[in-house]
Amino acid sequence: MTSRILSVLAGTALMGLAAAGPARAVIILDSTWAAQGGAVGAEGEGFGAAKALAMEPQFCAIMSFYDGEQIGGSGTWIGNDADGTAYVLTAAHNFGTGNDPDNWTYYTRAGTEFSGKAVHIHPNYDANSDDTPGYDLAIVELNGPVEDCDTPPLLYGGKDELGKVATMVGFGSRGIGSVGQDDKYYKSEDAAAARNIIDVVEDPAPDGKGGNQLLVDFDSEDGANNVFDNSDPMPVDEYEGVLGSGDSGGSLWIETDEGWAIAGVNDWGDDAVYGSTGGFGRVSPQYEWIKSIFDAKFTGE
Repeated sequence: MTSRILSVLAGTALMGLAAAGPARAVIILDSTWAAQGGAVGAEGEGFGAAKALAMEPQFCAIMSFYDGEQIGGSGTWIGNDADGTAYVLTAAHNFGTGNDPDNWTYYTRAGTEFSGKAVHIHPNYDANSDDTPGYDLAIVELNGPVEDCDTPPLLYGGKDELGKVATMVGFGSRGIGSVGQDDKYYKSEDAAAARNIIDVVEDPAPDGKGGNQLLVDFDSEDGANNVFDNSDPMPVDEYEGVLGSGDSGGSLWIETDEGWAIAGVNDWGDDAVYGSTGGFGRVSPQYEWIKSIFDAKFTGE
């Protein structure tokens, strides 16, 4: 296992984290929220920096999933094929126990609407098991090409995720570290982003029923809520946070010598407050599965 998991993850602790369920919100530091104008009676005003980060050009490919009433999932466009079909990388649990693309209407960051034609669920994912969160991956085929971005994003093909500063992007609900998710913070359905350090990197388990995860924790301003003993207890910067509800399937990006690349897909989270953790399906070991569906561009090719 390519990770440094200390006593906090001993025994059943890691399994408990993985079983926590879909991530609960874009949660940011209290101090950043306040500095951005968040206050009692103006709770939704504190997310300007998080929304601006998500609108940076390297994240053009992010997408939202709409169920007819609200945004309930996220994904990322990874390219179009020669026949004009677009492909979107997301989380398998966005489709429950099935693979029906009609669960959602799909929107690019710029607002272009698509319907789905097919969904490919990772073969190791089991919707009825807590053993396979690292394989909570799916690729959706859309009914036309995405043309809102100049080029598709890179997927990360290396093995050096540990300790990297990562940016996570999604369209989910919002909150702050001392409170967690609450509807009073969610005043617009646009994208938001946070940063974190990748604290744990897991290789796929030989039996395909574990591993293949990237894990982060949500550190508070005073450093009192660190989860992984191998990591710095202080926030990475003012953008420290975690993803959550409606962010499932959102992308985790790292900067490489070749440019920004998607390293993970948001799968789960726990309490959505300081000291909470988040898990991402790791992209690089899934090269062959992704390539079997669509010829996405990986770093190192």
